[in-house]
Amino acid sequence: MVARALVGALLVRRAAGRLLIARIVETEAYGGLADPSSHSFRGATPRCATMFGPVGRLYVYFTYGAHFCINVVAGSRRAATAVLLRAAEVADLAEGAGVEAMRRGRLARARPGATAGRLARGELDGRLATGPGNLAAAFSFDRRHDGIDLTRTGEAWLAAGQPPERVRWTPRVGLSSPLSSGWLWRCVDAGSDAATRVPATWPSSWRPTPTIAAARRAVARARAAE
Repeated sequence: MVARALVGALLVRRAAGRLLIARIVETEAYGGLADPSSHSFRGATPRCATMFGPVGRLYVYFTYGAHFCINVVAGSRRAATAVLLRAAEVADLAEGAGVEAMRRGRLARARPGATAGRLARGELDGRLATGPGNLAAAFSFDRRHDGIDLTRTGEAWLAAGQPPERVRWTPRVGLSSPLSSGWLWRCVDAGSDAATRVPATWPSSWRPTPTIAAARRAVARARAAE
């Protein structure tokens, strides 16, 4: 599953003469036409058209009237699957230049208050890209970047990083679909402190459940019963 393969990979962006680099530590798989929680479940729209495009493109969407989120297109045009990037470890804390740029990106989208103050003082540098909205903000991604090809070096790309020693799969965060909200399709580097926190009571596994094929069958049964 692509969601597993991306954990440990590096997300790199060239911006304002700096290289912004972070190691991906948390992802969520979205199964396209086989997943009621996927933006592409009911077909292509102007919002999710990139999900039906080539594999490896960046899919950017706006949510909750406040945050951008970034995804990697993972399947064929017919499947329209994607992987949400939920958290990453900033990779150059020692060098500082990229961290400063990512801090500015977060501050540009932060509301005035205690969190903005902690960001400005560098107190949150270890979790600058924790959470999908924060990750996109740290890299200053917005809808203008929808469709970028991440498979080649350019404005942004993916590169090999340090693979995790072990991962855990849990339900995805914040979903409401009675059918798919319990699927274990969130993949986390079990050794990372930069991953988002979920309740300890959530189910988890060493492997994703269900498979795409099983998900497709479950959706077909649900549709037949309507």
